[in-house]
Amino acid sequence: MVIAGLAVAAFALAGSADVVVYNGRSQYGDEQAFKAFEEQTGLDVELRGGTAPELYERLRREGDATDADLLVTTDLANLWRATDAGLLEPVVTDALSSQVAPELHDPDGAWWGLSTRLRVPMRSTERVEEGAIESYEDLGDPQFRGRLCLRTSNNEYNQSFVADRIAKHGEQDTEKLLESWMANDPQILGSDVDVLEAIAAGQCDVGLTNHYYLGRELAEDPDFPVAPAWPDQDGAGAHTNLSGVGLVKGAGEHRANAIRLMEFLTAREAQEAIVENSEFAANPEVPPAEHLRDWADVETDPIDVEQAGPSLEAAVALMQRVGWE
Repeated sequence: MVIAGLAVAAFALAGSADVVVYNGRSQYGDEQAFKAFEEQTGLDVELRGGTAPELYERLRREGDATDADLLVTTDLANLWRATDAGLLEPVVTDALSSQVAPELHDPDGAWWGLSTRLRVPMRSTERVEEGAIESYEDLGDPQFRGRLCLRTSNNEYNQSFVADRIAKHGEQDTEKLLESWMANDPQILGSDVDVLEAIAAGQCDVGLTNHYYLGRELAEDPDFPVAPAWPDQDGAGAHTNLSGVGLVKGAGEHRANAIRLMEFLTAREAQEAIVENSEFAANPEVPPAEHLRDWADVETDPIDVEQAGPSLEAAVALMQRVGWE
């Protein structure tokens, strides 16, 4: 798989592309899937990168004048925002319906899942026993005071996690959870990789990251001393977000090509490339990568997009209120 070092990858000259993609997965090495699409179809694809919130704001500002034909994001709450703002055009085809699990797409076809990603507690295999963490609440256990690492509160994955907690458990319960984490005086780091490396280095014992960051570490080093602490396996399960794609309203002459690309990204070839990146496929026919097969049966709790999306602003305000930097 080709890993691109640039936030924006363009395979066609500006203005000459057959499909323009606002691509929130620009840092995930997915450029190879788009190149394969070009090779197989003869169509030109232009990728313009950014985070999920950045791309949503860009689409909102540009309105009908946007060049984008597809929106690809790493966070379902931001797909909901784009749908709610009327920026996406629902589309349903036989290929999409057969290639994406029913629970991983909008009922009206406004967005379609590309992969799922679990945001779960992580533990040191050297200092924290298996079973010591069985829930998100356990990250607030006083035994981990000064030994908890978290990513910054402005991260979209954390914000969607909190929004989903508010939607499912209420704001008061969610505030209690976050206050318990803040009471442990967490080290606030810049990325999920930073959190995992801090645990491995002994700077902290536990943390919270997306599962695939650890999957990549283990693919390179099976002895990497961090393990997932799958939460709530006797209850709701692990918080599960997804990356997805939607057809931008006004795609016009590029509409057919854009839909063709959507179908390609959810088909086996592209989905197999995604799982090699340690994510789980949206296509139910594609199993996890070999190094993650032991994680295939984890109980998951899919994000409630219809409730979590409207809770994003409340989530950000709550995180600020409890002092999550």
